[in-house]
Amino acid sequence: MFTGQFYNHQVAKSITITVLVVEAGLLLQVPGVEDGVVQPVYWLFADMQVDLTDRSFIRIAHQGADAGTLEVSDPAFVKTFLQYYKPSRITRLEQLVVRGGLKWSLAIVLGMIALLLVGNFVVLPWCAGIAAERLPHSFDRQLGEMARNSNPEPVDTVASALLTAFARQIQWDTRDSLTFVVSRRDIENAYALPGGYMVVYTGLLKKLKTPEQLAALLSHEVAHVTRRHAIRALCSNMSSMLLINLIFSGGGTLTGQLFSNAASLNSLRYSRQYEEQADLTGLATLRENHIDQQGMLSLMETLQQLDHQHHIPEFISTHPLTDRRVRYVQQQIAGYPATAKQHPAMAALFQQLKESSR
Repeated sequence: MFTGQFYNHQVAKSITITVLVVEAGLLLQVPGVEDGVVQPVYWLFADMQVDLTDRSFIRIAHQGADAGTLEVSDPAFVKTFLQYYKPSRITRLEQLVVRGGLKWSLAIVLGMIALLLVGNFVVLPWCAGIAAERLPHSFDRQLGEMARNSNPEPVDTVASALLTAFARQIQWDTRDSLTFVVSRRDIENAYALPGGYMVVYTGLLKKLKTPEQLAALLSHEVAHVTRRHAIRALCSNMSSMLLINLIFSGGGTLTGQLFSNAASLNSLRYSRQYEEQADLTGLATLRENHIDQQGMLSLMETLQQLDHQHHIPEFISTHPLTDRRVRYVQQQIAGYPATAKQHPAMAALFQQLKESSR
């Protein structure tokens, strides 16, 4: 038997009682409020909320008909209680630390780090991919239109018509309806929205030197659309909420959160994995259309030169260029050579685009 202080949740004053630890809970000897007669009260472990401060003090709360709080300052009681206590919920971290000491603390910390690493690099990317696959392609177009309306761009209709004519010279392997737009802004960037809406700024067009570079740029951006990288990136960015929605099948909430993030799509920074996938898919598009693959490499080299001159293009901030990225593009071109043909129509349209962007 042990002695503790009992609060019945009716008055602030505590009373001294005796406590017995049994296999499934605690047996409390509580004096009656009016007659003082001792009444046995039985608390099950499953109904307890335990607050373990240290090895010499414990606070136990119980809800229900026999609600109350028990406080015991006795290391022997704490030790005995923990030997029998079988919580129905996950024990709080600080309780585990107090129970196990330094070894348990280190084990818990290492375990948490391992779980975070696995969750961040394995579980959540997998969940993001599953969530993206569950969303229909019609959703991409709807989300892209919302992003477009939330951040309207000044459209150059003449240049947009020329860019559209240029893009029609390329056979695209996609189920999306592609729209190509030139925005007359002095920004060295281009981006693609879900569903196939592509924007190229005149600031970037001015830096391009050959039609092959423009074809490579469009092929890269179209690859982001066909691979649904924007949808996957948004799902990944909302990883915690996404994981909960996958577990509890809350698809409606997921959709609402995606729509609420639509405005940020035009400045989305893609991961290295997505950039590599877009590069390789874009190179395949160039090969299939007999367009010189060197256009992709030339595009990267042009942007890198601007970077080295401390005039960092905005395109690099959203599509980061790395030495590794340039190397695997070189390796891909060497490993998959293809015959390049002359494309006089593309060359003529490119020249008109350059003139219109001045």
